Amino acid sequence: MTVSKHSKSTLADVAAAAGVSRSTASRALNDSPRISESTKKRIRAVARQINFVPNAQGRALAVGRSETIAMLVTEPLGELFSDPTYGAFLGGITEQLAESAYLPILLQASSDHERERVLRHLARRSVDAVIDISPYKGSELLDTLRDLRIPTVLCGQLEGHPYRDVFSTVYSDDVEGAGLAADAMRRRGRRNLVAILGPRDNPAVVDRLLGYRGVLGDEALPDDRVVYTGWGASDGFLAMRHLLDRVDAIDGLLAGSDRIASGAIEAMRERGISVPRDVSVVGFDDHPIAQSVSPKLTTVRQPLRHEGRVAAQTALQMIDGAEPSTIVLHMALIERASL
Repeated sequence: MTVSKHSKSTLADVAAAAGVSRSTASRALNDSPRISESTKKRIRAVARQINFVPNAQGRALAVGRSETIAMLVTEPLGELFSDPTYGAFLGGITEQLAESAYLPILLQASSDHERERVLRHLARRSVDAVIDISPYKGSELLDTLRDLRIPTVLCGQLEGHPYRDVFSTVYSDDVEGAGLAADAMRRRGRRNLVAILGPRDNPAVVDRLLGYRGVLGDEALPDDRVVYTGWGASDGFLAMRHLLDRVDAIDGLLAGSDRIASGAIEAMRERGISVPRDVSVVGFDDHPIAQSVSPKLTTVRQPLRHEGRVAAQTALQMIDGAEPSTIVLHMALIERASL
């Protein structure tokens, strides 16, 4: 392959000249530990020979891409840093992108001003793809991404799948996970259950309630035994206090998050109620708090970090022309002392 030394080569040129795939060339030039030193040395020599420019601006000009992928967050920053779910997503995304040429950037869009700023950047096509880790908020941003045809991956499903065949979707099956929790309660012989869930408008909350009732039946978990609140420990504490004040018999709690469960356990301890002797508790997520709370928490494990990695890989594939896809990941029940 002959390239003028005065012309700018692309990563594809380097890969072709070196006889390797584009991803191997990218990893070699980005010093990935997955590539041997001899291969890195050979590919770098080829890159110099054909005048490949390895800086970000040069790469962007050569391939017509910014080589950035945005992680879009529509929750307030406080929630982003307090909820370990988001940290797991972001960790998986950045891990997957670390071995590519793409730089992950955080786009915060919780306020009107932030959303307007994000819309301006999207209109300028400042990023090559977007991974939305809280897609149930900020629908006007999703409409803009659709209209601009920016490759987009949603971490979580939306009711009715309004962007099917437009965006890719990666999510863990909340109905399945909640069914595992409800079945564990049934096997334990618990019949007087309550549920403390997250915000009512969150699609994961809707699906988890469907999963609980799909196993137990609507009559076993009526509306007056379901509380919607925030995801935190203090939310669980206050909600459990409220339930104990107005519900006569409770022998099982289905919690929408491990943080909710930890707060609820503390509220029951305050009333002299023993977990699991008097009340069994099953949380959701399997965050580190599940093993630090006493008793250790039975919970539904979501593959959150893996979900982030899959989302990043899907975004890279869409940048290269792949069609939108839907990937459903499975959950698992982790049994510990609280059941």
